[in-house]
Amino acid sequence: MASSWRSNWSLWDTAAEASVLGGSLSRPLAFPQLADALGVHLGDRVPLADVRTTVLRLRAAKGMLLKPGDPDATSAGSFFTNPIVSLSFSRTLPESAPRWPLNDPELPDRVIPLDDYYGIGPVPGAVPVVPLVKLSAAWLIEHAGISRGFRLPGSRAAVSSKHTLALTNTGGASGEEIAQLARFVQQRVQAEFGVILQPEPVLVGLGL
Repeated sequence: MASSWRSNWSLWDTAAEASVLGGSLSRPLAFPQLADALGVHLGDRVPLADVRTTVLRLRAAKGMLLKPGDPDATSAGSFFTNPIVSLSFSRTLPESAPRWPLNDPELPDRVIPLDDYYGIGPVPGAVPVVPLVKLSAAWLIEHAGISRGFRLPGSRAAVSSKHTLALTNTGGASGEEIAQLARFVQQRVQAEFGVILQPEPVLVGLGL
């Protein structure tokens, strides 16, 4: 009931703001890059139209919008999700690795316990109650030695020249070529940092 009341109040608040300001405001901004691009602070609320325009500009700069003539636009967007690991595991990474604390109670079953990397499985049915940290998949990829524009010899699949999270089809690449490149990226990151990146797109007829 409380959450429903908060939701209804939020909708009313936005409508009231729109009647005065001529447009609806966003939710409090939670992404530093977006806040910086808008020239505001984290937690600020800005017109939704400004947020949309800025998000589209940021995504285009990363080659993650359909744009004729842009070879980096031939991708499925971010191919790997940002890993969520335990705080203890995150401390095994270099100090310069970006990380964001998480406190979402819905996420504990997605924690990757450090013991798993040494062949010791979690206790069946147990839910680890530990602090969670989100890592940057792009940082892990780049610091595992895979640069923008990287491709395997003879392959028509490549890492985007604008963003290491996107895998692109440079022309005539097969699904298997994309999967082969994705597996190589996974292997490099796992060998360097002990983190197994998970794909974000739904794979049909392919496996990593």
